[in-house]
Amino acid sequence: MKKYTIGLITGALLAVSAMMCMGAQNKNLGDITVNSITVLDDGNGGFITTYNADGKETVFLGTGEGGVGILSTSNADGKKTISLGTNIEGGGALSAYNVDGKETAYLGTNIDRSGYVTTYNANGNRNAYLGFGKGGGRLITFETDGKKTIYLGTNIEGSGGHLETFNKHEVQTGYFGTIKNNDGVAALFDRYGDEGWSASGKQ
Repeated sequence: MKKYTIGLITGALLAVSAMMCMGAQNKNLGDITVNSITVLDDGNGGFITTYNADGKETVFLGTGEGGVGILSTSNADGKKTISLGTNIEGGGALSAYNVDGKETAYLGTNIDRSGYVTTYNANGNRNAYLGFGKGGGRLITFETDGKKTIYLGTNIEGSGGHLETFNKHEVQTGYFGTIKNNDGVAALFDRYGDEGWSASGKQ
């Protein structure tokens, strides 16, 4: 009886080994249906990756640089199109990319834990910023080469709103807004940034 039991166990082990060998040769497991999947970090970060028929990565879900979670998608050429996850400051972030893989929009949290939106042109240069800065909210626009053209928002001192304009050399040419004493002021400057005209609303 003992010999029969040992023989039965040995046969079962051989059968399992054979199935494992056959399974190892066939890398395509076909369709799999599960209730949950847990991916453990082996020190390099856990992840799930999918590829298209050409072998290009299309989806990545896992741990990115700095040990943060990230989800990214790519187009048929393998160029990244969307990135959603945690940024280096520890806040949430969403980035969009054009067909060339260059970032065109960013929505996230900055280092002072405030939200902002930044857009970029096809060359990767920033062309608009909307968010919180020193003093309060602000909107900034930029030339195609990245030079600032418009600033609309709250003064750095937090004393009120104002509008600033800049020429193509990023030299201030105009100011309209509120100054420290809460009076309104308008000013024009020449191409070099020297004041040419100004007026105050103070009576």
